[in-house]
Amino acid sequence: MTSYSDFAHLSRDLDRAISHYERSLSKQQQPKKPPAPLPTAHFLSDVPNKPLTWLWPGRIPLGHLTLLDAAPGSGLSLFALTLAACISSGSPLPDGTPTQQGNVILLAPYDSASDTLKPRLEAAGGDPAHVLLFRPLVEDASRTTTRTRSFALPHDLDQLAATIRHLDARLVILDPASAIPGLSRCLPALIELAHQTNCAILLTRSLHQPPVDPLHSPGPTSPLLAAARSRLLLAPDPTDDGRQLLLTTKHPLCTQPGILASEAGIPTIHWLGERDRCQLTRLCTGPMRSPHRQAILRFLWNSATPQTIDDILNATSYDKDAGRKMLVRMKLAGELTSPARGLYTTANHPCLAQPIDDTPPAPNVPTVPSVPDIPSPSVPNVPIVPSPQSPTSGSSSQCDVPPIPSIPITDHIASIIPTDPPVPNVPNLAHGTTEVTQQQLLTLRKLLNV
Repeated sequence: MTSYSDFAHLSRDLDRAISHYERSLSKQQQPKKPPAPLPTAHFLSDVPNKPLTWLWPGRIPLGHLTLLDAAPGSGLSLFALTLAACISSGSPLPDGTPTQQGNVILLAPYDSASDTLKPRLEAAGGDPAHVLLFRPLVEDASRTTTRTRSFALPHDLDQLAATIRHLDARLVILDPASAIPGLSRCLPALIELAHQTNCAILLTRSLHQPPVDPLHSPGPTSPLLAAARSRLLLAPDPTDDGRQLLLTTKHPLCTQPGILASEAGIPTIHWLGERDRCQLTRLCTGPMRSPHRQAILRFLWNSATPQTIDDILNATSYDKDAGRKMLVRMKLAGELTSPARGLYTTANHPCLAQPIDDTPPAPNVPTVPSVPDIPSPSVPNVPIVPSPQSPTSGSSSQCDVPPIPSIPITDHIASIIPTDPPVPNVPNLAHGTTEVTQQQLLTLRKLLNV
């Protein structure tokens, strides 16, 4: 007969078996993780041909990244807003090229929309209705102070892509690119987004110092420069006061366009047309020049010949001590050159092709009367006391060292010299013997002291 304890053990074993079966069944019903996506690859023969289109011919291509660099104080953000104004209103571009009206997406986290962005856009003739400004994203609005965060990649890349497709935007401006967290890591994804949407993406970057030779320098190496298919540079004009130059330093998709000149004003930029590249073979783009520095460059450029320091300082009304230091600094910076001592002119001035004679005139030196020759007194020959060990005179004439004259002995000294001890032989240095013993020197000294 089955007891109650046996029934309890049987029930417990049955529950364990049912639980084990349910766990194994749930594991079998769980969906498997999808395999990792494989990299897509295809032959170029399968890729359809697509013509290259431009937002700004020769400078900003559609479907690619463009890097806009600017020297300090060159109006980087103002130039970016000028482009946004041209695209949003359909007005001609700075060089006069007509453009099609389109929508612009602007990410400018450092500038105020009410007192900076919108007034400058309207002053440049832009249409604010066609410019979408990305604001900081709200994270928590339940508190008194709304918590926001800035636009970041790759977190907000899908939102940016959806906005571009929804507005059919023609231009996206990231000003500055350094304000977008994670941008460097997402450059390949941003490039692919530009390809898929055929949208021009402009990245702005402010340089720490102006380039020494912007016409031949590609700029500081960075992931942004490598990813961009075009690079524009705003730099000060070395020959004109307060003017800026727009150069294209990277242009692998076309021939190099011309150089545009402009005058930076607030709140608009006045474009002055193209500059002759032959006059700008080397740009001396040092720090932003003071009025005195600009006056020195203007005076020397308009002068036909190099000028002296006094003429430069008098023409520019500059303090002499400070002016001399300024000329030295400008020469070290490459803005001035000194073709002759005390003369200065600008670098690559046309007068440098002519040689300058900087040889100082010879001063008039009075003629010095000639002095008659004074005969030197003759030195009498002093006889040499021969020694028994000295060689013949024939051998002494071949010695290079002159003979040491012997010391004459007076009659008084000769009368008191004893005759018994022999006089020691003193070696003659003229015959090659250069060493004298100490005993011989002492003997000679006694003889002279007697």
